[in-house]
Amino acid sequence: MLRILLLLSYVTLLVSGAEENKLKEGVLERMVQPKVSLDSGYVSDANVNGSDGSVAVTKNRVQINNAIASISYTNWHFNWSDVASLPFGDGVSQPIEQMHSIRASINIPYFINEEWFWLTSISARSSFEREMEESYGAGIFSFASYKLSDDHSIQMGAFANYHPVSTIALPVMSYSYRARKTDGFQLILGFPRAYMGYFLNEKTLLRAGMIFSQSVIKLAKESSIEAGGFVEAEDYMSNIGVVYEFNEKFRLEADVLYSIKRNFIIYDASGNEQQFNSIDPSFGANIRLRYLF
Repeated sequence: MLRILLLLSYVTLLVSGAEENKLKEGVLERMVQPKVSLDSGYVSDANVNGSDGSVAVTKNRVQINNAIASISYTNWHFNWSDVASLPFGDGVSQPIEQMHSIRASINIPYFINEEWFWLTSISARSSFEREMEESYGAGIFSFASYKLSDDHSIQMGAFANYHPVSTIALPVMSYSYRARKTDGFQLILGFPRAYMGYFLNEKTLLRAGMIFSQSVIKLAKESSIEAGGFVEAEDYMSNIGVVYEFNEKFRLEADVLYSIKRNFIIYDASGNEQQFNSIDPSFGANIRLRYLF
């Protein structure tokens, strides 16, 4: 879902390029141009439910996408400490070593007129520890954007993540200021994403923000947490960092992360909630390399 929410900033580029139901010259070409992104991130050790048991997480992701379609693979590696103190697991082995997620999405833009633009994004995913069976879910993200002026726009709509175990549906509301500009200040205020950035020059962007994400992951049949069960992860993550464009095709992004709040909810194989756990705030870092074909 995180990748879908980032479309909020891209919408203002499209709206500003619209002229009575047609795209400004060059915008369509940028929409279909593919790019590949490689991410590597780390969130430092943090206690679970205030116990002595803790976890650090390393995340790696590869994604190929353009403005219309996307496919990605994500791997999480968990490093647990003092497993005997954790409120779940067998107290001896690592509760989870790795998680995997495969996700595909398609975005459907529609220009109503010069001021109004509508975007719908539909996704399908599989998130699992070992077996893909019963790991499938879907998402939809749909909202309208209204251009108040060349610099100002508002967005309103909703998103939903469906999984047989846990489904979440929330409103989307935001205000954007100069979000497509490549000089000076830009801003997005709202939920589930808030963002601000400042261009030092045409190649260097300083940025900060916060985003909410949620997913349900299928546990292994032999899981010591809940055999054949599920884990729901809810994250409120903030970041501050820099984006540097070496040229038109190659870009580097580096961020310091802070996990404001993380929930770790455990369900049995029938989808009944067994435990609600929280993970203490902690710092991390993320690096992304993007290449535009």
